[in-house]
Amino acid sequence: MIGMVYREEADIALGLFTMTPERATAVDFTDHVSINYARIVAARGSPEVTLWGFLQPLTTNVWIGILAALVVYMLVMVMPSCIPDKTLTRSRLMRSSFHCVRVLLQQDVDEGSSWWWWERVVLGVWMLMTLVLTRSYSGNLMALLSVRLIPEPFQALEDLLEHPVQIITVKGTAEEQAFRTATSGIKQRIWNLRKENRIMRFGAAKLDVMLAILLKEKSAMITLDVYLKKIMASEFTKTGRCVYSLGNMRYIPAVEAMAGRKDSPLVPALGRKIVQMTQSGFYDYWQKKFFPNLTSCLNAPTKFAITTPLAIRNIWGMFLLLVGGWIASFLVLFVEICFPITLQGCNLNEDHISF
Repeated sequence: MIGMVYREEADIALGLFTMTPERATAVDFTDHVSINYARIVAARGSPEVTLWGFLQPLTTNVWIGILAALVVYMLVMVMPSCIPDKTLTRSRLMRSSFHCVRVLLQQDVDEGSSWWWWERVVLGVWMLMTLVLTRSYSGNLMALLSVRLIPEPFQALEDLLEHPVQIITVKGTAEEQAFRTATSGIKQRIWNLRKENRIMRFGAAKLDVMLAILLKEKSAMITLDVYLKKIMASEFTKTGRCVYSLGNMRYIPAVEAMAGRKDSPLVPALGRKIVQMTQSGFYDYWQKKFFPNLTSCLNAPTKFAITTPLAIRNIWGMFLLLVGGWIASFLVLFVEICFPITLQGCNLNEDHISF
C-alpha cells in the first residue's frame, strides 16, 4: 500500500505502518496511532510431570556432591581404624561403613562407648549436612508434586542462542530489518544464525504456516506484539486455552501511523483526527471490541495447584528404580551362592580381618 501511495496510485494508505527512515523518504506519515515492540512468541509448554520427577528437587551437581561426600565420609570413618595395629575388626568396619548410610536414610544410629572424639565430630557434621539436604529435598519434592510449572524458556534473545530452536521472522518488516542491518550485539548474533540454518523467513501472507510451525516444532517467532496479542486472543476465543506465550523482554520500538502522499494536505488533517481518536480512547475501545479476550493470555498463570490424587503415571519412575534394585540384589545373591569366593590372606572365622 505504501508503494501505491509512492507511485501516486492512492492518496492515503488506510492501515498502520511502522515509521522508518526509508519509508519517510517516500511518503508522509500522520501522527502516530500506537507504539509497539518486537517480542518473542513460542508455544506454551505442558505442565505434565516427567518420569524422573523425583530427581528434579536436586540438580546433577548436588547429586554428585552427595555421593562424593558419602564416599569421603566412609573413608574417613574406616581408614583411621587401621592405624594402631593395621587390624580392622569386622564389627567396627560394618559400624563405620553403615552409619553414614543410615544417617542419610534418616535411620537411628547406635552410639558406641568406644567411639573416638573425632568420630563423633565427623558424624555430627555429617548429620547436620544430611538434615539440611533431606529437608530441602522433601520440601522441593512436595512442591513439585503439588504445584506444576509451565515452562516458558524464551524470555529474551539470549535464550534463543542457548536453545537449538528455529527462529521465524516476517519478510520485509522493520523488526527483521533491525536484525539484518545490525553490526554488533545480540541482534547481529541472532541474524548470524542463518549460517546454521536456524532462521526461517516467511511472508506476512503465510501466517497460518508460521503458527503451525510454532505449535508442531521447537521454534520461536519474533514480530510485533500487537499482532501476537491478536493471534493469542483469537486462539483463546476459539479454544478457551492459551497456547502461546510471550517473552518478557521488548525490542525494536515501532511507531505506527497511517501514510499519505508527500506534501498532501490530507495527511495533517487526518493526523489531527487520529490525535483526537487516540486521546479519547477510541482506538483502545475498538481493539477490545473487534478482538475480544485481547488481554486474557497476557498474564496467564504459569503455576497450577494439583488437587487430584497422585497418579501412578507421575511416580512410576521410583517403582522402576525399586524393581531395578531388587533385580540387581538378586543377581548379587545368586553370584554369592553359586560362586563362593575365598579371600586370600584373610581369616574370616575370627572377629578380626588381618591384612
